[in-house]
Amino acid sequence: PDDQRVEAGALLYTSAPLGLFLATFVTAEVAGDWFAHDPAMSWRYVLLFGLIPAGVAFVVRAFVREPERWTAATAHAAPARLREIFAPEIRARTASALIVTLVALITWWTCNAFLQALANSLAGAEAVTRGLDATGTAALKQEWIKLATTSFNWGGLIGTLLTIPIAKHLGRRKLFAVYFAGSALAVMLACGLDIPSETRLYLWFFIGLTVFGIFGCFPFYLPELYPTRLRSTGSGFCYNIGRVVTAGGVFAVGAIAQGAQGDPEVFLRTLFMIGFVPIVGLLLLHWVIETRGQKMPD
Repeated sequence: PDDQRVEAGALLYTSAPLGLFLATFVTAEVAGDWFAHDPAMSWRYVLLFGLIPAGVAFVVRAFVREPERWTAATAHAAPARLREIFAPEIRARTASALIVTLVALITWWTCNAFLQALANSLAGAEAVTRGLDATGTAALKQEWIKLATTSFNWGGLIGTLLTIPIAKHLGRRKLFAVYFAGSALAVMLACGLDIPSETRLYLWFFIGLTVFGIFGCFPFYLPELYPTRLRSTGSGFCYNIGRVVTAGGVFAVGAIAQGAQGDPEVFLRTLFMIGFVPIVGLLLLHWVIETRGQKMPD
């Protein structure tokens, strides 16, 4: 049933912000406490903790069974191929999926990539204003990075859960309209207003609420677009192709950070411009397919 798909899908995605909370905690404990005296090595120990969830996932996967519906649909059919999701009868659904996922991923990735650099530069400028020494400056940077990250992740967790009532009562297309409009507004206000730096970091809660929260709808919206045999192929491709698109952004982030030389205004201008990406998504909503109340294709 439609309501159960929405609830199960959105609740499934709450693992993402919860995972980021745990990652923030591990980073703070390992790099900020246990190995604070050795920053050249601390990040390596942080990465080692990533082996724990990877090992758990490996064990859990051994006990996961394929759905009966998928098993029946693929029993006498050729393996799904990527080109099939661009077939004439499926092409419009793939376009719909790509519109929402690319807009969401580009916006989220940029905000997430610049989050720590922005908090770090704001804290550095604030430390100069307060006349702090090197130790005080380092402490303020860690405090503000934690503040910004926590605000962003809390917003993401709540935003993910809010996709459930919005999708059920307004539908998928209106859900995307709400989150894209909210994303543009949140990013532009947080990065464009002339406000105290610490207040700006608290506003990242609303960026998380919208920019991060929208991902709560993908575990139920993307599968609704495709027939059983192509469901994992279509969903997986459309969700992850945005990661390929943003991969080159790593070099852009490095170049911008190096050119900024600690000036927070450079990061704020860059992020403000990213606020136009979800506006593009709003303009493309005409081609986004509404799936509320529809039976999932066989």
